[in-house]
Amino acid sequence: MSKRILLTGASTGIGNATLQRLVAGGHEVVNLDIKDAPDGAAEHHHCDVSDPASIESVVAGLEGTFDGLGNIAGVAGSMGAELVLRVNVYGLRHITETLLAAGKINDGASIVNIASLAGMVWNRHLDRIAELDAAEDFAAGIEVAQSYERGGPAAYTLSKEWVVSYTKHLAGQVLDRGIRVNSVSPGPVHTPLFPYFEQDTGVEQMAWLNERVGRLGTPEDEAEVVTWLLVGDSGWVNGVDLPVDGGLSAGMTVGWANPKDSPASRSRRS
Repeated sequence: MSKRILLTGASTGIGNATLQRLVAGGHEVVNLDIKDAPDGAAEHHHCDVSDPASIESVVAGLEGTFDGLGNIAGVAGSMGAELVLRVNVYGLRHITETLLAAGKINDGASIVNIASLAGMVWNRHLDRIAELDAAEDFAAGIEVAQSYERGGPAAYTLSKEWVVSYTKHLAGQVLDRGIRVNSVSPGPVHTPLFPYFEQDTGVEQMAWLNERVGRLGTPEDEAEVVTWLLVGDSGWVNGVDLPVDGGLSAGMTVGWANPKDSPASRSRRS
């Protein structure tokens, strides 16, 4: 059965790979992005996810309802803490909740948020996540973003920890409507943002991490799973953060890909 899916950030990277898979499967895709329209989208709306007015204007102009929402738009730590928190946290939340409040998300729909391997220890930082949640609206969120002092890479990690937490909370909030909410946590992926992540992590360290699992991930690797959660046979998968990283998070957890064992880390310690 063909479904109508709304994606953010589908002009490039993981979002575009997801769009192409959905379209190839006969689904209708509407894209919200600050970048140019991608091939294959049934509709494209220019949207600045860092700006609540832009989000509200676009959502108000959307016709019809959606069977799925893929929150894929995001920015890297090197782009600055304020932008990271505005886009990755408050933009994602505002789009999702504005769509829900406007009745644009159908009962039984699927919502998929892009988190990150960087957020894998989210439950160790519930106090920091609570500080982000304390901003009740986008205006308060902007104040939080502007006052964040720990730097862009730290803001990125926190933003993705927040995404995992938000996903789990939202899954319970919309359960009575049969709406499922899950997140996907990529490891390093070859997208236009990869050089920024490489800069934040360090070239040598990033190469070492990719060697642990054999290669760098591709947008298509992530899109396979995002698409499955949006339109595939995944109806009893809910409130889950699913690592899609070639096993890297497993290696980091049990030790065979411990970042502290890398040559770069050992060199820094010595």
